[in-house]
Amino acid sequence: MKDCNYEKVGSWKYFKSNLLVSLALFLSAISSGIVIFKTETIQISPQKQQFIFLFHNNFLVCLTIIVAGLLSFGILGNFVLFANGVVVGRVIVGVYNLYGITPLLRYLAPHFIFEISALLLATAISQETYKFFYNFRHPDIIKVIRLRYDLRAFVMMNILLVIAALIESNL
Repeated sequence: MKDCNYEKVGSWKYFKSNLLVSLALFLSAISSGIVIFKTETIQISPQKQQFIFLFHNNFLVCLTIIVAGLLSFGILGNFVLFANGVVVGRVIVGVYNLYGITPLLRYLAPHFIFEISALLLATAISQETYKFFYNFRHPDIIKVIRLRYDLRAFVMMNILLVIAALIESNL
């Protein structure tokens, strides 16, 4: 059990800077979406959606972030995360302008933390190839790439997506 806790702490330390950068990027993207679309209104018509549909769509977004980031040293993964954040900001301000805070708390907030955590983990994974680039440019300071932490983060990302889809499909 002690080794398991040590591995969790090690995983957190391994991804800490990537997660914090991703979180700052995502929060700035949400803020940008709110500022850009501050006068827009979005009508909502809540519909019950199937778990598999929600999970599939969110998984594809995360997979797009990972693949795009791995192919571009993290740059395109960050771009996909930023674009997603702008859309979230647009939805937040658009729904708020028309209906107030209640629908956001009722339909967005319950699953938001799980889905966003999964997106941030996907972005942290996508930034791993940057370490290859860094190691070529700085041979005196090698950044270690730990595939087991990447795999653990990928599994955790999927667990978070399942939780988010379960919550969203039951709203």
